[in-house]
Order: sequence, then structure tokens, then C-alpha cells
Amino acid sequence: MTSNVKDKLSSAETPSLLLEEKETEHTACPDDNIQTKFNLFVSKLCISEETKNLFVFDAYKAKMSQIIRAPPDISLYKDEDLPPHLREIAILTGYRSPSCSYKECALSVFVATNETLNFWTHFIPTFYFLYQLFVFWDGLKVINEPYYWPFIVYMFTICIYPLISALAHTFYSTSEMARHVWFFLDYGGLSLYSFGVGLLYKAYAFPEELIDTVFGRHYLEVLVILSLSCNLSACFSRFLDNLVLIKIFRLGAFAMPWVWDQIPVVYRLSTSTNLDPVVAENYYLQFFFSFCIFFFYASHLPERLAPGKFDFFGNSHQLLHISGIMATHYQMNAVLMDMNTRRILMEEKYPFPVYWSVEVTGFVFFTIIFTILIFIVKARQYENKCNELKRED
Repeated sequence: MTSNVKDKLSSAETPSLLLEEKETEHTACPDDNIQTKFNLFVSKLCISEETKNLFVFDAYKAKMSQIIRAPPDISLYKDEDLPPHLREIAILTGYRSPSCSYKECALSVFVATNETLNFWTHFIPTFYFLYQLFVFWDGLKVINEPYYWPFIVYMFTICIYPLISALAHTFYSTSEMARHVWFFLDYGGLSLYSFGVGLLYKAYAFPEELIDTVFGRHYLEVLVILSLSCNLSACFSRFLDNLVLIKIFRLGAFAMPWVWDQIPVVYRLSTSTNLDPVVAENYYLQFFFSFCIFFFYASHLPERLAPGKFDFFGNSHQLLHISGIMATHYQMNAVLMDMNTRRILMEEKYPFPVYWSVEVTGFVFFTIIFTILIFIVKARQYENKCNELKRED
């Protein structure tokens, strides 16, 4: 390995984990038989040659490298060159250095790494949701219409969470501390989104039969607790070493507010006899893609079936991102229709308290920020302690 690469990795305090005899450029892992069969299968599909090349991973990597060639100092590594906590299950190649500069991280989104599509699958949809927000804002006098404020809060959350996710996937590899900070922010964005969804449903999609029940009266209060607990649990999971516990804490953290959010919609879908079929279809599609999110997160398919073959294109995390965006899209469409068709019912008979859209939303937002700051301090202490132990060894 060149001295330049050694210096970069030693700055991340992981030199002992690198193989001294490795070259900077790494090839794909063996098992050409699976890739040959996969490429043969793709070649038989009745699609254009250009589309086929997107599925042939070597061609994909070459195509991305032609768009903007990787600078000489951006090197990619195999999983065996990195410490265990920086590896992803069944992703064997395409890792960036754990001590990239911010410039290198920014340039890396234009070349083929195992994070490239993780960035684009959330960065591009951010602008789609921003466009929808501006269209809605421009078409209606939302400032003077408190009825629309819960929807505006929700729209801000669906612009924030994919943007933070895209930035996290881009810049987390600058240092171990940056990795913690960016993913704390990522969890915070998702926690805020879970609150925004509940606010949206309570304002526009709540079943009339449940509004005056104990569940209806305390739906938002419980949601606040779950959203803040979601952020707390997900951030705490970054300090765990057991992979099973990490999965339980993170999956449970986001599953609990999601389940609570969806109870009113599930009730309407299962009991309502006058629900618009188009609205119902959008809700069903939202549920389908939501279950896809949990499936891809828990299973790590398809890369588990062929480790190393989905490092750059088509792995579970990319499919998870796409499923999440599609679920959000159909959710937004469904509630937009509910917001228009149920306005008289919800505004006149069950007016939504304005303070939930302003004061409580502000409280949730700043509490999430405060929680993240606490965990950043804890992460700094954790890193200092780890460094001291390394020096003692």
C-alpha cells in the first residue's frame, strides 16, 4: 500500500487493521460464477442495452467513473481492510477511507462507491418534496389558514429526513466522531418525521368514531413520548457492541411510533364504508412500501444471497431508501385528498388546536436537538476513552 494511503488510514487510528501487502485498487470478490449467471440473465431480458448495463455491476462502476473520474487520492477498500464496526453485512467492496476529507466525500457521490446510490436515492427525492411544498404554499394562503398548518409541518419533516440522510451517507466517513454526529442527526430527522405523520393523521385522517375516545384524546400526547423515545433509543444504539441488540434498539425505536401513527388509518381502512377508493389505494400502497422498509432492514436481502454482488447497485439499503420515499409519496397523496374532502367535518366539528402545530412542534424539534447534543458529548467522551485504551495497549 502506498504511503499516502497509510497516512490517511493511520490518522483514523486503524493502521493495524490494514493489510500491509494490499494494493490500493481492489477488485471484486471471487465467485464469478454467480455474477456470470446474473449477467447472462440480464442479457436475456427484453430491455435496452443501456438499461442492461445498469444491472451489470462492472459496467455500472465503469459508467459512473466516466462521469467524473475519481481523483487519485480517493481510494476504495474491501471490508477486510476496515474494522468490524465500519463494515456492512454482505457488502464486501467499495468502502471509502474512514478518514476522508470533506472534499473527497463530496466528490465520492459522483463515482462508484457503496454509498453513491445511498446518497442519490434520498437527495433527489428531497427536491421532489420541496417542489410539492412550494406548490402547496404558493397555491394556498397557508399562513392565514391554520387548518393547513399540520400539513405544512409534515411537509417540512419529509423534506428534512431524506436530506439529512443523504448528507449523513456522504460525510460520515470523515472521522469516527463525524460518523456518530451525522447518524445522530439522521435519527433525529426520522423521529421528527414520525411526529409529523401523527400530527397529519390527527388533523385530517382520524376516524370520527375514535376522536372522542381515550385513544383519540391522548393520541398526540403518546406520539410525542414515542417520537422522543425513538430518537433516544436510536442514538443510544450507537454505543452497543452486540449486533442483535443494535437491531432491536433501532428497529424497535422506529417501529413503535410507526405502529402508533398508523392505528387510525388501519381502523378507517378496516371499518369505513364510505372511504374513497383512491384514498384507500394510496394508503394501501403506503403500507406495502412501509413493510418493504422493515423487510429490507431486517433481512439484508438480496446481498446476503450473493455477498459482494450488490455492493454498488441494488443492495437492501438502497431498496430501503426507495421504499421509504415511495411510502412517503403515497402517504402524502392520501392525506392531501383527505384534507380536502374532510375539511368541513374536521374543521367545524373537530377543530385541530393550533398550539400542536406551533408550540408542541417547536418543543419536539428542540428536544430532539438537545438530545442529539447530549449524545454528541457522550460520543466525544466515548471516543476519548477508546483512544486512551488504545494508547495503553
